[in-house]
Amino acid sequence: MRKFELNKSFDKNYSVLCQTCKVTTKHKVLTSVNEYGKEPMDYGDFYQWNNDYEIIQCLGCETVSFRSDHANSEDYDPEDGDYYSNELLYPKRTKESLTAQSFFNVPHNLRRIYKETIESYNSDSLTLCGAGVRALVEGLCQENGIPDGEVEQTKKDGTIKKVRKTNLQAKINGLHEKGKITKANADILHEHRFLGNTAVHELSTPNKDDLRLALEIIENVFDNLYEIPEKASQLRFQRLRKNK
Repeated sequence: MRKFELNKSFDKNYSVLCQTCKVTTKHKVLTSVNEYGKEPMDYGDFYQWNNDYEIIQCLGCETVSFRSDHANSEDYDPEDGDYYSNELLYPKRTKESLTAQSFFNVPHNLRRIYKETIESYNSDSLTLCGAGVRALVEGLCQENGIPDGEVEQTKKDGTIKKVRKTNLQAKINGLHEKGKITKANADILHEHRFLGNTAVHELSTPNKDDLRLALEIIENVFDNLYEIPEKASQLRFQRLRKNK
């Protein structure tokens, strides 16, 4: 038999890690549902449980998130007899978690893939995150009309010639050729093995630090290509309107 109680923990405070502040802060319960009950067991005793589901808000930055806490009569330490509960926070977070930035002028498809890639990173789904970074670079090339790029090719006699190719490494060079990314950013992206075709086929797991750096570059490119030009356009418009 189970029962429900609404707002049992309303206005209660918890100290939990804030996904935005990146530190442990006080969170207030905005609303809650408490589920509890008990069922008879074969040996005559009762199995009892208590589940709390809460919408919580950071008292610092006011970010809203979800907390659940699960406990039952079987979860106890056999050494000291103390009962314990299992707390879960959503979105999942650690001090190393990334927060998706708000981009208002980036094309919808790129924003969607970017958010999904951040979620994969925070969930430790690193292979999926690497595939997401690759998809973002491919998407940037497509959105900016970059079908190919120039790469160096070593001939049999040891000489090097420049040819145009359509693989992702070449397209990264194409982004630089068109002035969409800096040479430094292009070089860093080239260093990431998970952007290569071999990595995709091998389904290799990227390094988390490499992924974080690649995502920072993507965010920088989003700012330079879409956000800053729009802000500059708004400033010019406001200046012209004032001068009338």
